[in-house]
This record gives sequence, structure tokens and C-alpha cells, in this order.
Amino acid sequence: MSVDRIKFQNIVESQVPDYVRDDFPLLVEFLKQYYVSQENESGTYDLIQNIDQYVKVDELSNLVTSTVLSDNVSYTDTTIRTASTGNFTDGFPNRDGLIQIDSEIIYYEYKTDTTFENCSRGFSAVTSYESTNAPDELVFTESEADTHTSGA
Repeated sequence: MSVDRIKFQNIVESQVPDYVRDDFPLLVEFLKQYYVSQENESGTYDLIQNIDQYVKVDELSNLVTSTVLSDNVSYTDTTIRTASTGNFTDGFPNRDGLIQIDSEIIYYEYKTDTTFENCSRGFSAVTSYESTNAPDELVFTESEADTHTSGA
């Protein structure tokens, strides 16, 4: 969904004065990582910058909400494979995304046509916008790494 626009994470270093970079070298890296977290697809900053794209109803059609595992996944796997041919990760964010397999929430750094790469297993995230007992509250779920079978 995102449009090709300059991301602040790519230019933040040039915005910090030289004397600050010299005295606080980790500040630039901190700011870059902060903006990476804000500028991911469907993230807070991305929504603000690309609101014109998000409000277009035709941009919201053909949303993908699921795919199928092609291989078993063990506790330690950091690559998760979907179907073996075609583009079965299409519709998921290209970078810094979350997926859920059974009850496990998994963060992935980036995706290819058929894999989610550099996965962090047993992640925590908001899994629903409405709580059963309190419809105005988000549901935050913690998960642990688990094994998953092909076809899940």
C-alpha cells in the first residue's frame, strides 16, 4: 500500500548536527531504529504520511489475511516457508510484520514471495481491537515459541 516516499529513517542522520553525532554516536542509531518502528507499513507514522492511500476503498480490496505453511516449523526456526510456488506472502507487510500461527505470534524482519525471514518467535502484540468484556479495550496477547505442522 505504501507509496514511494522518502522515509525519515533514511535521512535522520543528516538532520542531526555534527557536534551531536560526535558527542553522542548512539543517538543517530537510536533515532533510526525509532523511525523504523514508526514507518513500517500500517504503522503510526506510515498512516499519517500515507493517509491518502489508506482512505481509498479500492486500495483495501484483495486484502490477504492468511496463507498456509509448506513445511513443519520447529521451536528454533527463523525462516517460515509458505506454499512452494507463487507469491503466497503477497498482501503481508514487506518489512517488520507480524504473523500468527495457531496461538503463537511471530515477528518477521522481511519477506520473500514464499518465506518470512529473520523471525523472532514467541512475540507479544495486540490481537484484537475489542475485548469480550470491555469492547472499548484492545486485546494484548503474549505468546511462546511452539512447533507447527505443514498446512497450518
